[in-house]
Amino acid sequence: MEGKPREKFQPWRPRETRPSRTGLTWQQMAFLIGINAIIALGISVIVTLTLGRATPASRAPAPSPSPVPPVASPVAAAATTPAQPTTYTVKPGDSLSAIAFQFGISLQELMAANGITDPDVLFAGQKLVIPVPGSITPVPTPRPTAAPTGAATPIPTNTPPTGPDLRIESVQILPDERDAFAVITNWGMWARLKGWTLDDGQGNVFTFPDLSLFQGGSVRVHTAAGTNTEVDLYWGINKAVFVSGRTLTLKDTTGKVVASYTVP
Repeated sequence: MEGKPREKFQPWRPRETRPSRTGLTWQQMAFLIGINAIIALGISVIVTLTLGRATPASRAPAPSPSPVPPVASPVAAAATTPAQPTTYTVKPGDSLSAIAFQFGISLQELMAANGITDPDVLFAGQKLVIPVPGSITPVPTPRPTAAPTGAATPIPTNTPPTGPDLRIESVQILPDERDAFAVITNWGMWARLKGWTLDDGQGNVFTFPDLSLFQGGSVRVHTAAGTNTEVDLYWGINKAVFVSGRTLTLKDTTGKVVASYTVP
């Protein structure tokens, strides 16, 4: 009888362990989780350090500027120097009012400084003294007295001059008192002053050089020394002549008193 063939005896062995469906063992999974935790911790540390460095440091307060000492203004320093009168030579077409406006003074101040009584009398080449504004107080013009009721007011008539009419108009003393001058004006016809004299009654006599004055012309006689011109004559005397209370006398070549003036 033929029997069935015997199976070859094989010893028992455990079945091979199959990998999980994910392909990783639990040891590998634990390893990856640990690695991820370490990486996350490192990133957190790096971010914390980076943000800490990026925080701007508190700025120190800017130093306040030290006060600058005030500097004296040259204009203010110059203002302390007293102003001095100047001179101006009249040009064709000039008028007293325009000259006064140009130098910032009143017409009355300009007329008083130059002994002018008629603002319409002016000629080219005439030298005018320009006073310091406010240094001269103009003399107010007296108001005419009203005529009695029923009396006829006389009409003034202009009588043409028949000869020279020279007058000592005023005396001006400059602020520094180093010079003073008398203003003499001719309101009449042409006059030649050569040999005429001006004295103060105290023995001080000035003799005029060869000088002519037309109608409305003026000349200033200075006590200081200088070079004579057509409108300025210089006495050159080293003493006060135009003293308050003294009477100045203008005489012609015959010694006749032509005009007089008492210094106020």
